[in-house]
Amino acid sequence: MDAAEVTLPGGWPGKGGWHRAAVVRPATGREEAFLVERGGSLLPATRATELLSRCVRRLGSRRATPEAVRSLGVGDREALMLHLRRLTFGDRISCTLRCPGDECDEPMDLELDVGELLLPPYPHQRAIHQATVEASEGSYRVRFRLPTGADLEAAAPLAGAGDAAVNLLLERCVGEVVEQSSGRPVSALPPAVAQALPEKMAQLDPQAEILLDLTCPACGAAFIVPFDAADYFYRELCGDRLGLYRQVHLLAFHYHWSEAGILRLTPGKRRVYLELLADGLGGSESW
Repeated sequence: MDAAEVTLPGGWPGKGGWHRAAVVRPATGREEAFLVERGGSLLPATRATELLSRCVRRLGSRRATPEAVRSLGVGDREALMLHLRRLTFGDRISCTLRCPGDECDEPMDLELDVGELLLPPYPHQRAIHQATVEASEGSYRVRFRLPTGADLEAAAPLAGAGDAAVNLLLERCVGEVVEQSSGRPVSALPPAVAQALPEKMAQLDPQAEILLDLTCPACGAAFIVPFDAADYFYRELCGDRLGLYRQVHLLAFHYHWSEAGILRLTPGKRRVYLELLADGLGGSESW
């Protein structure tokens, strides 16, 4: 099973300086089985942590425990998921969506390349950021950090409750807000800061949200849609919930391999053996 060292866009402070290197291996049948059996009961952020902590071997010099994966910035987690998808299924991503135009709704087939979705390392190397927010009542100096996987997991249960999830993320990430004119800290987050800060965070961590700028070939409408690498990869792995066990059954029946041994194979390696099996049996099955 080939692992690869990758470079993340954000990184983290640690012994010896700023670190951006990670070692990732492709997903195997063990990860597929986990997602098939338990993935549907997990919130997306928690599911991403579970998958990455299984497939990321190292983050810098430290082991990629669930706690370490949760501590990563959102953009670094998105980059890791793209690298994981590339190692498991390849660079090309094929997907279909429908035009959101009022009178169109035509399907659009997209071909994406993982390399085009990955961003280069950010120019900044700091854990704490500072920004000035201008408001009608004055200006504020804000010290904050960027959201992490732990923040996403904490906010996920509030996703359907209006602005509650965003407010919780800001509460967790903002360290201090100081009124510029008086130099005094403010206890409650001013509305102007709450409104401006998400955009400033997005500018500092652009890999956190992948936006596709598209034009419908049927009606010519231009629109922007987000691409969630973790959700897409999860649906790829679990699109056919019985497919994994059907493959295990066939390989075990014909090769007499154990279930544990078969689940250690990557999806691509299983497909090779299944195609050889189909050729040997004179069939034309599609796995």
